[in-house]
Amino acid sequence: MSGPAGACPLCGGPLRPAGLDAWDRLVTGEGPFALLECPRCELGVTVGGDGELERFYGGEYFESFYSAAPRAPASGLERLRERYRRRAAARRFAAPPFAVGGIAPGRVLDIGCGVGELLSRYAELGWRPCGVEPEQRAAELARRRGADVHTGTLDDQPWEPGSFDLVVFSHSLEHIPDPLAALRTARDLLAPGGAIAIHAPNWACWQRRVFRGRWFHLDLPRHRQHFSPRSLAFAATELELELASAGTDATVISLAYSVHYLIAGHWRPGWRLWLAYAIGAALYPAAAPVNRVLGADCCYALLRRTRP
Repeated sequence: MSGPAGACPLCGGPLRPAGLDAWDRLVTGEGPFALLECPRCELGVTVGGDGELERFYGGEYFESFYSAAPRAPASGLERLRERYRRRAAARRFAAPPFAVGGIAPGRVLDIGCGVGELLSRYAELGWRPCGVEPEQRAAELARRRGADVHTGTLDDQPWEPGSFDLVVFSHSLEHIPDPLAALRTARDLLAPGGAIAIHAPNWACWQRRVFRGRWFHLDLPRHRQHFSPRSLAFAATELELELASAGTDATVISLAYSVHYLIAGHWRPGWRLWLAYAIGAALYPAAAPVNRVLGADCCYALLRRTRP
């Protein structure tokens, strides 16, 4: 970065301290990591940890938390949680930005596809699923579900320009150090009339201001950027893409896991986690009107390629 705080990686504007430091509460316990923000496009930027990111993606991240090594639920509570998770995922995948109107099913590329859950949903709707996933175990599980998956990153993906009708960043764009470069690559992979669907934590939401360094969606230092509806609109302008839709939506896990970090300090399976689930589920309905006024914990955008 140049200057005392550097330049915004999205719009180039000056960054300023966000007045917020936070720890890695999921894997290593290290920190604190500082955060900057851009007053122009409302993007948050993580400082530190970028030279050694691989070690921040450990067992809790891939195996337990993101189910790269899924296992059968061991108890009634775990079966209930898994049933709820699947229903919540189905609702999420049927809503914007994943439910794409006006684009006939073609080839879809999911960046950071994990175990291929979203790609399986697109396949059911007639899409030809492809993915990019850096974690080898998760990529193999996605292949077993029928997806054509490249183990690696967007930087070394093998497809030709114009290969896809839809490119999806589902909670993956925030992990990429240069989001604008990644979005340009995604744009070049689009066929004319195609679209980019982005879903990410909402830096501008009220939960971030309430929970501060214990807000679950900070996920430092893995989340390098922190988006908002305004920053996604700036991205559309920079890429010369049409902003077809944008907004915010809510997840139960944000409340539950933020409460868990308040109770336990860091990710700790056991009774504290189950208590956080119960509190989060109880608070979720009451948070709905606040989400509508002040913005929910996630933001999304659908960017269409209308030019050749």
